[in-house]
Amino acid sequence: MNLDYTPDMFNQALIIIENKVLEMGGKELEKLELPTPQRNSGDRLNSAMLRETSYDVKELDAYITANEPLLVPDQRAAYNAILNQIEKKAGGIIFLDAPGGTGKTFVINLLLAKIRHQSKIAIAVASSGIAATLLHGGRTAHSTLKLPLKLLENQTHLCSITKGTGEAKVLQECELIVWDECTMAHRYALEALNHTLQDLRNNGKNMGGVVVLIAGDFRQTLPVIPKGTMADELKACLKSSYLWRHVASLKLSTNMRVHLQGDVSAGRFAEQLLAIGNGKIPADPVSGLINISDNFCNIVESVEELKSKVFPNIQTHYKDHKWLCERAILAPKNVNVNAMNLQIQQQLPGEAISYKSIDTVKDIDMVVQYPTEFLNSLEPSGMPPHNLRLKIGSSIMLLRNLDAPRLCNGTRLCVKTLMPHVIEATIMTGCAKGEDVFIPKIPLLPSDMPFEFTRLQFPVRLAFAMSINKAQGQSLKVAGVNLETPCFSHGQLYVACSRVGTGKNLYVFAPDGKTKNIVYKTALQ
Repeated sequence: MNLDYTPDMFNQALIIIENKVLEMGGKELEKLELPTPQRNSGDRLNSAMLRETSYDVKELDAYITANEPLLVPDQRAAYNAILNQIEKKAGGIIFLDAPGGTGKTFVINLLLAKIRHQSKIAIAVASSGIAATLLHGGRTAHSTLKLPLKLLENQTHLCSITKGTGEAKVLQECELIVWDECTMAHRYALEALNHTLQDLRNNGKNMGGVVVLIAGDFRQTLPVIPKGTMADELKACLKSSYLWRHVASLKLSTNMRVHLQGDVSAGRFAEQLLAIGNGKIPADPVSGLINISDNFCNIVESVEELKSKVFPNIQTHYKDHKWLCERAILAPKNVNVNAMNLQIQQQLPGEAISYKSIDTVKDIDMVVQYPTEFLNSLEPSGMPPHNLRLKIGSSIMLLRNLDAPRLCNGTRLCVKTLMPHVIEATIMTGCAKGEDVFIPKIPLLPSDMPFEFTRLQFPVRLAFAMSINKAQGQSLKVAGVNLETPCFSHGQLYVACSRVGTGKNLYVFAPDGKTKNIVYKTALQ
């Protein structure tokens, strides 16, 4: 069949491609040295506004009618307080303090539906890709708000949003901004949003007079500061910001598993978790270690036993995606994670296929200083390995946002087909669960290296085991925690143990049943 391609068809295709590239990376085709489409100045404006205003009012009405009566007293109090603040147009920052299992996501989604039902704009963002997929219309804070990548001291930070663009119009007209898992965010990121909103809305009030709901739990991990000390982490924490004294706090405390299912053991487990998170479990004065009691979780004697408890008979079960995606082993450091991933993958049938990356230094004058063999040996955090070994049926995790919210950093997939230049995989978590997708090799730049180099590789890692920091925001049915290397940062033990709802499904390996529990009391005050 012969098709006559017209300039209009080419232009329309370029518009579709540019829209997708803008969504994923915030760049126009011109900046990527590609042909640029002819488009009206209103096009960009319309697409950003359309995304935030094209919700089905009937669907929202049905969602609100079905779920509003289900709010428990503390949820209803928080829900009404936030709606009152929006109706009064008072603006300001509200912090929703919500430990795991208290229905934070349920309350946030109901608030988003309520505002959108009134044909007003409510923006939903989260610090991690996984947390963003749980919010209706949610995206990562960095991609939506164009937060600065380098947060330096003694600087006024601003988001990369220009007046007159669609993103600016959305921020000027929104009634509510929700930022979930905000405790992982650097305080300069919140301050950048504050300066940007004041500028765009021509309003000197905090957050430019819009209500910003930040939600999270300070018992969880704080912002990651490469090679940082406790003082550096506390300095980066939101509570160190000049904005914190203007924040109104609301609290959720009803454990929904106990409330809905009457599960007494889940209630006891939640209390023990809070004791870990608040640093209330007494530590040995000499070693500084705490005892992990066997009435809290299942204690195992070795890493081998831990693997067999979390992934029993994986040789036959691995084809069941539901079974595979609801379990994982967590560890504080990547070195333990990598070893366990390869050991578990070995138990799957079939041959492993090896994919080797192409590593190059950006500055051609530095090739002699940094030879290819040296680049191949590097394993920076958040990057795939040089030699990526995969089998069909392996559980993998995406390391970059490829097509949010379907494919975002932290999405778990199961390998379906391994081809030379592309991987076919089935999405196991998030809003596109069950869909088959193709993952290409892409150039990846590490963020925490003293020199710049690019790794061309599939943006994935094995995900039978994962680091505790990467697991924040993931919900699991069965979790293992490998503490042969103890936790080294605030909130890691609490995050690892709180991925499941009951101690019956938590397996812990700790030498002699003892481990470190690092809690910065200053961050909880």
